[in-house]
Amino acid sequence: MTRKKWSFLFTVCLVTALIGCGQKNSQVDKNNNEELNKLGQIQVISREEGSGTRDTFASLAGFNKDGADGIDKTVNTATIADSMDSVIETVSKNPSEIGYVSAGTTGIEGVKTLEINGEAVSDNKGKYPLTRSFYLAYSGTLNDVEQDFMTYVQSAGQEMVSGHYETIAKNATFLSNQSEGTIRIEGSTSMAALMKEIADAYMKINTHATIQVTATDSTKGLNSVMSGNCDMAMSSRDLKDYEKELLNYNTVAKDKIAVIVNQKNPLSDITLYMLKSIYTGGVKNWEDLQ
Repeated sequence: MTRKKWSFLFTVCLVTALIGCGQKNSQVDKNNNEELNKLGQIQVISREEGSGTRDTFASLAGFNKDGADGIDKTVNTATIADSMDSVIETVSKNPSEIGYVSAGTTGIEGVKTLEINGEAVSDNKGKYPLTRSFYLAYSGTLNDVEQDFMTYVQSAGQEMVSGHYETIAKNATFLSNQSEGTIRIEGSTSMAALMKEIADAYMKINTHATIQVTATDSTKGLNSVMSGNCDMAMSSRDLKDYEKELLNYNTVAKDKIAVIVNQKNPLSDITLYMLKSIYTGGVKNWEDLQ
């Protein structure tokens, strides 16, 4: 066979292969579009007002303020959930739901986590756009047992942080001063499980201390510590200016907010702009995301 004939056959095969690939991709896209159409109206799930996760999510997605009252622009038809477990349970049962939770929470495996702007929540490149800090806030000066516990959180306690979140310091050796007393900690539901784990480990080292961890939400925790009703507040959002003036605070971990949908949802990624449109009511149907 001549060189010209070989060249002609190669070109035909190449074009045929490219057309076949294009047809295959188009078919995949078509199937995705059909599945999105079946989902109908987007059912938005939001956390309650006062939730640090809601505050941070709205801020990072660009819809955190709505006038002088400071309330974000979440669409008023959104279902309000008072815990991450409630968000996960609702999304897992309804294909049309979308919600957001702490990436470190348990049970998230039962739903699908979307990439944001092409970045996966599991990547550790520092580019994931929905990233925040966890804080422990307190009023005035820490007493002996409170300082001992805080030192533990930021040293040996980082081993427990590393199991679910990004650490803020290296795990270090800790020697307790064995101070006596009770520490009442209140606030963020996103932080509660982690703080309970750290508190239980600390109380095994310092048997003279008692630590009580109560999950409410970030704002309630901060208000409680400012009014003297608890000793430390868990906050999964940045403190507001007036809170910073009244309280001291330490970072205990870095977290990511995961956007979740039902396993039957064909989407694998979404943009921050589209999230804003969904959560403010600009986009109402799944088919509009095509």
